[in-house]
Amino acid sequence: MYWRKWLCFFVVAVGFLLWSGLAPVHASETALLINLLKKKNIITQQEADEILKELKTVAQQEKKEIKKEVKAEVKAEVTQDIKKDAGKGAFLPKSLQGFKLGGQIFAEWNAKNYYPGLTGNGVPTNVDTSSNEFALNRGQFTLSKDFNDWLGMQLTADVFYLSTDAAGATSTESHSGPELRLKQAFASMKYAGTTTHFGLVNTTSDDYDNSIWPFRVQGKNLLDELGIQSTFDLGVANQGVIGGYMDDEYLKYANRAYSGKWGGWRAGLFNGAGYTKYEGNNNKAASALVYFRPLPNTPFLKGLQLAYVGTWGQGNTFIGGNTAANQPKGYPNYLINLAQVSLLHPWFAVMGQYYWGQGTAAGNDDTKRAAYLASAYVRIPGIQKLRAFGKIYNYDPDTYREKDDYNVFVAGLAYDLSPEFMPFVAWEHRDNGQNVALGTSNSGRIDYHKYQVGVQVKF
Repeated sequence: MYWRKWLCFFVVAVGFLLWSGLAPVHASETALLINLLKKKNIITQQEADEILKELKTVAQQEKKEIKKEVKAEVKAEVTQDIKKDAGKGAFLPKSLQGFKLGGQIFAEWNAKNYYPGLTGNGVPTNVDTSSNEFALNRGQFTLSKDFNDWLGMQLTADVFYLSTDAAGATSTESHSGPELRLKQAFASMKYAGTTTHFGLVNTTSDDYDNSIWPFRVQGKNLLDELGIQSTFDLGVANQGVIGGYMDDEYLKYANRAYSGKWGGWRAGLFNGAGYTKYEGNNNKAASALVYFRPLPNTPFLKGLQLAYVGTWGQGNTFIGGNTAANQPKGYPNYLINLAQVSLLHPWFAVMGQYYWGQGTAAGNDDTKRAAYLASAYVRIPGIQKLRAFGKIYNYDPDTYREKDDYNVFVAGLAYDLSPEFMPFVAWEHRDNGQNVALGTSNSGRIDYHKYQVGVQVKF
């Protein structure tokens, strides 16, 4: 009779489950089934009660588990929906939805040691000073929004230092507290595979340099460092690529904006004075970059790029007419030619530049100038996040004057602690040789050593 009891239990269990909702069977039908089993003397009344009690316990437990699973699934779905809505900014007012916020900080401690040299008249100086300071070289935030697939905007504000010299003129030196000003403010329009920026935009050379050289935190790019061209200006610029973009593997370590498969371009028309100056004339400076990628399908050399940047316009400062200096009256010519070669690889990057030109964007002369730069970094084997970097550049501010040039050397280490945080140490040295004794244009240049310990933070 033992097997009959378990058979009975199985039959009643199936009936009870059906009664619980799996099929439209009523409680009265279950009771009839149990009474039938008792009538056939298959089970006793006590056994029937025990079976019903056990089935109810099992059913209640199953219902609890089902409710728990349903609640967990619903909670997970609601959480995902909330996260998606939060990511889209759905809880913000409609006017604020879709905005993206970014920021960047360049902070450092530096010590700069100057060494006695010769003045422009050949007289030894007694200068032997040093600096010891904490500095904030960049503190900017960016707000951007894409309104649709062809129209967007960007606003970037940055820290600067405003001071007044003895004559009452203003300059951007760190003699006063930090202030904020707009550095970028433009509308972004996409059409026919190209992007056009209109407003306060990046100048062509600096934007391209930043796509290759990741250590702007240590020092400025070449044309900005030499005071030849500002990094931002009011105007319009159009940018595009040739042959589409490089593969995803390359884009993991390269800047997409300048990763055309066969090359690309960026051309613009600017005021010319830069974002820190008012426009002083009616002339507009035209600027263009074209770069080529000769071997996009060769693994080791697919990051090789050859580039040329040209800028043509007039300086922003009026010349009153100085016949002794043989300078014509009016606004001086302003010309930039920059030839560049670079090779970008997951483990290293090298870049070389040669500049020849005339005048500066905000200057009052059309003196011919020349400069060259070589820079590189390499990841340390076994410590891929650690990079050693260095650069050297030579600048001749007046090619008609003999021995007028000087050299600057930079060496450093940086560690990519995370995509947002990069600490670094660096050493910088300027070497004038004896050139400061040969003309008044160099009388203010003094050799120095500079030591830096800093961080780059960005998001």
